[in-house]
Amino acid sequence: MALQCVTFWLELLKKVRIADDIKNNEDDVQLELEKLLKLKLPYHSIGIYPFGSRIMGVAQETSDLDVYVELDNSFYEYSESPTMEVLERQRIVANAFNSESNWKRIATFGGRCPIVVVKHSTGLQCDLSFFNGLTYRQNILVMYLFELQPIEARYMVIYLRDWIQNIGLKDVFRSHILILMVIFFLQLHNHLPGIDRLQANQEPTVGPWVTTFNQLKLSDFNMSKLEVNEYNTRSVLKQFFRFYANFNFAQYAICPYLGRYTQLRSRDNKFTRFTTAIQDFILLDFNKGWQIKGMHVRTFIYRCQKELD
Repeated sequence: MALQCVTFWLELLKKVRIADDIKNNEDDVQLELEKLLKLKLPYHSIGIYPFGSRIMGVAQETSDLDVYVELDNSFYEYSESPTMEVLERQRIVANAFNSESNWKRIATFGGRCPIVVVKHSTGLQCDLSFFNGLTYRQNILVMYLFELQPIEARYMVIYLRDWIQNIGLKDVFRSHILILMVIFFLQLHNHLPGIDRLQANQEPTVGPWVTTFNQLKLSDFNMSKLEVNEYNTRSVLKQFFRFYANFNFAQYAICPYLGRYTQLRSRDNKFTRFTTAIQDFILLDFNKGWQIKGMHVRTFIYRCQKELD
């Protein structure tokens, strides 16, 4: 789906329709998962909060379903790392998939965000997490931004997911990173407001972090929505490639929370000790670009430049 290809727009619209179909057909699977957990864990309160690419409307056919499982009113709990309570919730949920059902447990992983991987009889893989509702709340904000600027946000991410896979950088420039890069680009081009402006006068809800926001209109920021059409989509994608082909990753942090250029040297070592600084817009002390090395940045910049030839 090359940007200059004559079939670019038709191919992109096809991928958008696929993403829409995936998003609109998740309810049955989610209800089945919730029903199973409530049946297997009758003495626990259960909340199911799907998030990720399938819910945000940017998924591909092979995308997994991500679900935060709230066990016993733990949505707003917060800690810097997984507690014994989190690990216990993981164990309890993992054991719920020991018996015969349409779901099969595939694996259990620890780390910063413990998960249980299960697979539905349809072949759909689902990653269950238990830490808190931060990621789910992040997705709510992203979907709001997608609604504000559908062509410049969601359409761009759908295109860029395919592009980043074709250039061999999918494992480091993952979907959540592309989303942050797209949002930051749009903010600097006066098409989206900084997250700090949306969160004005909001109070922390999960630990020290603010996850709520004011649902304002673009007109409140003297911005307007672009019409969804082929010309505008090509134009904005070219601007994206031009912007990042010339972006100084060594000097600036990608900071969608503020939505403006931020000197990397003004950040602490959670950002400065890595090649790339991409700040999460809710978990403000987390550098999502920590895995991106110099060789990845050079390849990314080179491929952005090639899109402009």
